[in-house]
Amino acid sequence: MNFYRCRFLEPESHSITALAFSHQSAGSSTKAPKSLRLAVGRTNGDIEIWNPRGILHELTIKGGRGRSIEGLVFITTTTTSADGNLTTEHSRLFSIGGATTITEWDLSTGLPLAHHDCNAGIVWCIAASPDRKSIVAGCDDGSVVVVDVSGGKGVLEHKRILQRQKSRVLSIVFRSDEQVIAGCADGRIRVYQVSDGRIKSTMRVDKAQDEETLVWSLLALHDGKTLVSGDSTGSVKFWDATHFSLLQSFRAHEADVLSLASNAAGNTIFSAGVDRKIVRYSFLDAKVRRWAVMSSRLQHAKDIRALASYDTRPLSLLISGGVERALVVNSMVNFMDGMFRKIAYTPQAQSITKVGDRILLPTWNDNHVKVWDIDRFPTSEYEAKFKRLASSLTLANTENITDVALSPDAKYLAVANNAEVKLFLLLRHGETTFKVKKIAANALADQGAVVVKFDVSSNNLVLVTPESEILIYSIGKPDGELQEFNYEQQQQPQQQEEEKEDGDGEERENQQADVSGQLYRNNMNRLAFSPDGKYLAVATIAGQVTIVNWATQTKIWTLPRLPTHVCALEFSPDSGSLAVVSAQTKVHVFDVEVGALTAWSRKNTNLLSQEFVQANDKPSGVWFCGNSSGQGGDDDDNNNKLQLWSASWIANVDMTADMPVFRVPKRKLVDGQKSNGTTTSTGVASKIAKTANGITDKKSSVSSHGNGKLAKGQDSNKSD
Repeated sequence: MNFYRCRFLEPESHSITALAFSHQSAGSSTKAPKSLRLAVGRTNGDIEIWNPRGILHELTIKGGRGRSIEGLVFITTTTTSADGNLTTEHSRLFSIGGATTITEWDLSTGLPLAHHDCNAGIVWCIAASPDRKSIVAGCDDGSVVVVDVSGGKGVLEHKRILQRQKSRVLSIVFRSDEQVIAGCADGRIRVYQVSDGRIKSTMRVDKAQDEETLVWSLLALHDGKTLVSGDSTGSVKFWDATHFSLLQSFRAHEADVLSLASNAAGNTIFSAGVDRKIVRYSFLDAKVRRWAVMSSRLQHAKDIRALASYDTRPLSLLISGGVERALVVNSMVNFMDGMFRKIAYTPQAQSITKVGDRILLPTWNDNHVKVWDIDRFPTSEYEAKFKRLASSLTLANTENITDVALSPDAKYLAVANNAEVKLFLLLRHGETTFKVKKIAANALADQGAVVVKFDVSSNNLVLVTPESEILIYSIGKPDGELQEFNYEQQQQPQQQEEEKEDGDGEERENQQADVSGQLYRNNMNRLAFSPDGKYLAVATIAGQVTIVNWATQTKIWTLPRLPTHVCALEFSPDSGSLAVVSAQTKVHVFDVEVGALTAWSRKNTNLLSQEFVQANDKPSGVWFCGNSSGQGGDDDDNNNKLQLWSASWIANVDMTADMPVFRVPKRKLVDGQKSNGTTTSTGVASKIAKTANGITDKKSSVSSHGNGKLAKGQDSNKSD
């Protein structure tokens, strides 16, 4: 098996400009809800949805050219049924960015749900009221606009515009449901009363010598008594929010302070900005209300644009992001001495096609697509000798690309976004390049897609729409219409009985999905065809995998729901097995005909090395050795060897061998009697040798390749 490190591939990420948690911090006495999510906004208009438990990426809402996300508000409200037995959560996501409008997003489709024009200048900042019924926006012309969002999803109603002033509003926050505080470009902090719309008080920060000071960030503590500001002089000021007077001022930063965050108790504050430092402040004396700078850490290579905190049991998270483009995760409790984690940017899943002794690799970013031609067996040690840019194209559409697919015969290229799907014909032009010719497909012109995939014959293009429906486009047919793929719910008798017995449980599970407000978790996010073209595997974000007979469009099996979402799917070369890799870094291998785990998977899935399972970077893909999309491997081993990879590691799984298991020696109890039974554990061979002396090591079926130990990942990066 050969591995090539393609340094010429430069996956582009974009700066992080906004962060928002779906729930407000509730303190250590309250347990974190399972529906807790983190929204991450980037300069290219994309919004990513992450699960903070384990820091798992679940969904990306695609933006477009010139639509930078400059502010996010995540509102989660709770309603209780009349009988009090059912509590329902409703999550709503709002964004602003370089326009006069506020956009609400439909999380189930990834499409805009509603736009509200503030009828003022460009919106610079946004905040939600404590009761989650109103949103306030600060505008370029000095207007502060209050919008009522209590009417439910998709309803944004103009409430009022507060007293106008001439300076741009750069930051804004609610002190209470009836009081709004705005930081302006003239160095003033203005306090508005929502009931009458008038300015109640004004505070002024230090003035720079040559220009006005910009108040970039504001934070109102939950007690309502303290206000914190950060400005362009690098100063962090603590204000008495009752009498609107200055309490303390710290010059802790060397440049602009762009973001502030606090813990649930309000006794610890964090500030960050252009100088790349995160500074921690602690409350010392309640009588005189004194604060002190306790520590600072330098964890970013470039400017920090956003901070977000969530503090409850057992989570105490401080998330930061900026120009460096990577998320950095800290613990607020152990900020100074604890390890921090930097989430590496992982590019989109690649669609690799083998043509003879060559490999075609399409890559994409925003609205650009490149197709690389790579020698399968390079003879030169220099990378430039065996890679060539075969084709490149830029879409005229301003929407960001959601997915790209290359047909198995390397004849067609499909490019999808939320508005349309474009189909191109690749014509060989010389030995190393292609000419790209657009194929007229009227049925695809107005049909967006989040996932596209060609079948094995290259005659059909499968689309997954934003509404999570499967459509089929037959290439070359005169009518060229889209066909809805409605596979019949046919099941084996045994499975029907099992589902009948567990019907109530499934219903409760579906209700729980609705209750949690995360309806997008039922959306399809992975497709995989078997090499013989007989089967189609469909996976959802919630971890549900269904195997369908492609020819008859009938469902064969619905595999047991996984605890976390599916990271990768792959059929074996003989189409007899399906490998499913979950976000828990567990490999589940199913027998397609039987619809159950293989003998190896039943025995070894839960026995994988902890060094492998606990790796910080989650899997990005999986290949069976010898598949048409992969390379290398002996024919006898094609169905029994897997390659998995992530942003920082590569692992080989040999399914011809079991994971090593060692027996713990019997120990004497306190009363002198020996214990009955044995305990088993697993680990890599070196761990077994250290733990069980005198026991012969067995060959491990998992090996890993990476820089340093796999389990440490980015946590090994620690700086002060």
